[in-house]
Amino acid sequence: KQWYQRRVAITAGHSMSNMGSVLDDEETDRGGIEMNANARVQLMAKLASGNQMRPGGKQKTAPANEGGEADIGQKVREMLGGSNSRAASDGPSPCFVLRNMFDPKTETDPYWAEEIRSDVIGECSQLGGVVHIHIDKEDPNGCVYLKAVNGSVANACVNSLQGRWFSGKMIQASFMQTSDYSKKFEGSEYLRDRLER
Repeated sequence: KQWYQRRVAITAGHSMSNMGSVLDDEETDRGGIEMNANARVQLMAKLASGNQMRPGGKQKTAPANEGGEADIGQKVREMLGGSNSRAASDGPSPCFVLRNMFDPKTETDPYWAEEIRSDVIGECSQLGGVVHIHIDKEDPNGCVYLKAVNGSVANACVNSLQGRWFSGKMIQASFMQTSDYSKKFEGSEYLRDRLER
């Protein structure tokens, strides 16, 4: 009974298909626009391409980086979980974190973490599956850490869950670098079997 009372349908937030109307609607303007993870990645990739518009409509290419700093494209790849040796085409990290999944102060059911685990694995299984999950029961941000079977599945999971609602809270989904995930969860780099509910 408790499980059915707790579980709340996960609903989608704004998508890019209706972004034009969101941009034009002054009533919904809150100082920015809502973008899903995929839209942010596309925007960052476009910004990282180095193309700049000049007044008059002519494009110029940004000068080559000579200062020894990592170029903006490299910074975007690192944000998505890549490393210096990975190409951008390799895609995002298979590791990601969901925030706002619970509030440890208000959880009273002794099986609340198992319920969340089951719900999250169920959602991710529809998109390809995960090989590792950790629910940080003490985290005030309600964090659930996951490693998908590969980067493409992680990308689909992040895109699907970002901005959706769970237990009355909006989910925040973001990638985590594989090296950081492996340090936090020792041995997770060797996991290959999909988890079942």
